[in-house]
Amino acid sequence: MAGAEALVFLLVAVALLAGAGLRFDVPYPVVLVVGGLLLGLVPGLPVPDLDPDVVFFAFLPPLLYAAAFQASAYELRANVVAISRLAVGLVLVTVVAVAAVAHYVAGIPWAPAFVLGAVLGPTDPVSAAAIVRRLGAPARIETILEGEALVNDGTALTAYKLALAAVGGAALGAGETVGKFVLVAAGGIAIGLAVGWVLAHVRIASREPSIDVVLSVLTPFAAYVPAEKVGASGVLAVVTAGVYIGTRSLELSEAGGRLRTLAFWQASEFLLNSLLFLLIGLQVTRIVGEIEGAELGTLAAEAALLAAVVLGLRIVWALGVAKYANARERLVIGWSGMRGAVSLAAALAIPVANFPDRDLVIFLAYGVVLITLVLPGLTLAPLIDALGLGQSAERRRQEVEARLRLTHAALERLEDMAEHGETNGAIDHLRQRYEMRLDRLQDRLDAAGGHPDHGADAARAQIDVLEHEREVLGEMRRERAFPAELLRSLEAEIDVDEARVRSRGR
Repeated sequence: MAGAEALVFLLVAVALLAGAGLRFDVPYPVVLVVGGLLLGLVPGLPVPDLDPDVVFFAFLPPLLYAAAFQASAYELRANVVAISRLAVGLVLVTVVAVAAVAHYVAGIPWAPAFVLGAVLGPTDPVSAAAIVRRLGAPARIETILEGEALVNDGTALTAYKLALAAVGGAALGAGETVGKFVLVAAGGIAIGLAVGWVLAHVRIASREPSIDVVLSVLTPFAAYVPAEKVGASGVLAVVTAGVYIGTRSLELSEAGGRLRTLAFWQASEFLLNSLLFLLIGLQVTRIVGEIEGAELGTLAAEAALLAAVVLGLRIVWALGVAKYANARERLVIGWSGMRGAVSLAAALAIPVANFPDRDLVIFLAYGVVLITLVLPGLTLAPLIDALGLGQSAERRRQEVEARLRLTHAALERLEDMAEHGETNGAIDHLRQRYEMRLDRLQDRLDAAGGHPDHGADAARAQIDVLEHEREVLGEMRRERAFPAELLRSLEAEIDVDEARVRSRGR
């Protein structure tokens, strides 16, 4: 299958499978990983050739950056203990446990077994976070899952880099390994901060939405490449740059630019995740055929055992070690140990040359991703309902309080403008609009709002009010009294309002 034809085929498959997931209310990663497997079993279907270096470079930096720049630095700090126990402690324990099972049960040599452990170390919050958000479960669960996934990518893939070096003969002692790990991680963080700082200033200087998107796309690669060149962690460089840029998002561009950039990365994250699920599914038949002495039943049993180790260890860790929430919330977090696109990209990026049991490692990684996506992905929602964590009254209260606060801030600003002599029909119309919104919020309804059209006066007045809302939103973010996902949603609504007002004034 030619490159262009393969891409069109994959895009059609993504659209159909993701649409089916939406239709039946199943998280799209679950549908795509199963769909990819079924497509891979179709006889005679051409399989695209994948260069490991291209896979790692093309998929990992943008996937990591998309998650990082949407993260909340404030909430990462507020939950640092819980996140660290999961993203560092649990990941390292998982790497060792998976390596031991792979060595003693599947017969994989120690160095490649540790590579498999590092591949399966990071979690994928896409399915779990979507379910938690849809059911209205406590925001702390979603915050911890997303923060964990962001940090454990860096932990696991730094370990992955060291394990690959060990396969190549660069084995280190325990003390040297720890020292190398710290040095590689610190170097990646430092480079990520430097790249984030430079590109943030470039974006502030440009203030052009189209250029802003280009610079945003450049950022993960600008962080990843130099870090890898000097032997530091490119993964941590990308994550650090993403968090830094995300923290300064309000300074970097105007509302229209932020909306365009956010939409681009959300679409890109979905597409890259989807393509990875399909690409590895298409490789399954070939991979099994190239494993020496392969028996599908034995391979499936080994993958199931590894998945049981990964999920069981996580539940034990969540309930017994990471005591950061009540038992019901910890159980949900423990059952949210899905593996996903990052693990698949790392598995496909394993070098072809001089790597023992490469196909076996890739197959086992895929099997664990398949099981950990499908089993928790289809049972997490019933578990949340059974534990009584769905439709959290606290979450609904927080949303109404946040919207009320912003509405009051807008009305206060309008009163200030009226007191300073800015009295006209536009001000009165805007005041009525916000008072109507206030009434709806007090009745616990959504803020619908409208957009009065009174020419330049109305545009200037509304932009002034929106800027004041944004300032209050910044104060709310610093107070850490509301969930970051909720504040991001409110910020997006303010950006939409501003973009619409500015577009009418052009």
